[in-house]
Amino acid sequence: MSSSIKWDFLDTILAIILSTLLVILGSIFFEILFELKFPENIKIKNHIYFLVLISTLIILIIKKFSLPYKTLFTWLFAWAILSFIFINLSEKNNNNIYFYNFSLEIICSSLLTILFLLPAINLSIIKYKKNFYSLGFQKTKIKYFSMGIYYWIACLIIVGLWGWMLEILKLDFLLPPNTAKEVLNLAFENIFITIILVSMIVPICEEVFFRGFLINGLERKFNLKISLLISSGIFSIFHIHIGSLFPTFILGICLGLLYIKSKSIYPSIFIHSIHNFLAVIISKYYL
Repeated sequence: MSSSIKWDFLDTILAIILSTLLVILGSIFFEILFELKFPENIKIKNHIYFLVLISTLIILIIKKFSLPYKTLFTWLFAWAILSFIFINLSEKNNNNIYFYNFSLEIICSSLLTILFLLPAINLSIIKYKKNFYSLGFQKTKIKYFSMGIYYWIACLIIVGLWGWMLEILKLDFLLPPNTAKEVLNLAFENIFITIILVSMIVPICEEVFFRGFLINGLERKFNLKISLLISSGIFSIFHIHIGSLFPTFILGICLGLLYIKSKSIYPSIFIHSIHNFLAVIISKYYL
């Protein structure tokens, strides 16, 4: 067992749905703020319609399933104010948008990543009245960090063989995108900002949700092996690109196994951070 605490299976599914809807809502909200700040003759009426539609859907789900909402809405209000401040104080220069010397797109990506995590935290803290220990923030033995290195190397070998096979079969469309390079471009090649996002914020948020929250919730319905496979599958799907599906699924298996054995998300955050950090370094200096 990965934890003695398991969320209700329905709540787990609802958290996935709400997280997806909130990211869509946040993206639309950014589009509206960008248009208001940097008008380019793009009509924002359709964006507002979609904003109202998604907001209504979120409220209906919360009311239908009697989910806690007061704290969640407080967090969302604070998030919206923070987003407004960042965008309102930003400046456009040569088609790039800056918040002082920082890429605004990177800041918005970080805000969306945090937004994705809010439903799981809201359910665990408010409905289940648990603390962050319940999401995997628990001490563990140092051996699990070294174990994670072995798992990670095995993951890289499998993914490497997969890429080699795709190149032989000339199935280039199934090759994973260079996400780290894309983030570097968004950050105007600022490696410091990229590392903060890719190697710190993203691993923490993703491990809390996909390992600390999701695996425990799935265990209410499935056995541990099936829960691991499903959580890894959802983890890969959320990375959207078809070329990322298999590599991310294998990484999810690696991180999920590590979480299950250690009963802590610290080792999986550590490995996830190393994985993303090296991807950034390689993309910056060797590709």
